[in-house]
Amino acid sequence: MPSKRVRIHYRRFFRGGEPVVSEPLSEAVAKALAHKVDGQDLYGDVRLRTYEDVDHGSVVLNGRFLPANGDVYGELVRFDPNTNIPLLVQNSASTAELEIREAVKPNDAEVLQGMTFFMIRKDHVLVVDQGLTNPIFERYLRWLLCERTPVAQRNARVPLIPKLFLDEEVEGLRDVKLIRLRPAPLQVDTLFDEARTEVHSQDVEPTTSVLSILRAANFDTAVIEDMMRSHGAAVELNLSITLKAGRSTLKMQGEEAVALLRNVPEDDLIVIGDGIRKNRGVLERLSEQVDIERKGNILVRREAWSALSKAAASYRDAGLIE
Repeated sequence: MPSKRVRIHYRRFFRGGEPVVSEPLSEAVAKALAHKVDGQDLYGDVRLRTYEDVDHGSVVLNGRFLPANGDVYGELVRFDPNTNIPLLVQNSASTAELEIREAVKPNDAEVLQGMTFFMIRKDHVLVVDQGLTNPIFERYLRWLLCERTPVAQRNARVPLIPKLFLDEEVEGLRDVKLIRLRPAPLQVDTLFDEARTEVHSQDVEPTTSVLSILRAANFDTAVIEDMMRSHGAAVELNLSITLKAGRSTLKMQGEEAVALLRNVPEDDLIVIGDGIRKNRGVLERLSEQVDIERKGNILVRREAWSALSKAAASYRDAGLIE
């Protein structure tokens, strides 16, 4: 069976000053799945696990598995009837989950889009995403815990944060005065890849789009692209962000910095605060590439979950997670 090389990302539920739930995130999600609506628990009826996202159609927690050790495994799928991929079809034998099918795409384009496979252990979250972004995942968890069920203590975001901003480092970042975005130089041989990323972002790792930033700043990028091709040149971007109130520079609190930067690729960031400089994720960055079997262009669920379990075991053996 063919395989697909993907990256497993590590994030953690960031509690902040007023956490949405008092128990570990995995316990809260398990409790939500056991919640009954009109006599039926969410775990057993996929219709009760379907969230209508304002911007991205229906988001469904389709596959789910709760082993005895307390972990939570899930397969989150985005379904928009106006797109061709993937299609969710009601399985006549059960209402517990939907059957995933693929529609034919032009030019045999890959259809690894709109899905996330995840494992939650306490507040640790390991994710293999295929075009379903972290903000959508966060919104789904917020809906599940705060609106669909009464598990949450209050209605608020459920932020899933990269390693850069965790633990004592958030405390150290409470006086952030400067943020620099410095993506890797865009080389002429990757120029096509960046243009392709904008259309088929499921095929490559998330990166900062240098050309998109330049276009937003009203640069004529066609000229830049021609010069790159003609001279074999690379284009570099160094963006500094500060907040000014009159002549004074405002400093951000740690939670504000987390909210602002949580979806920016960690390797592109330099964050400077009083007494601290985190340069391109000095803290160990928990992610690894793995090969996962696929059927057609959809990752095999059990293989994806197995890869997440193995990654969690290696992080635990290294003392990085419980």
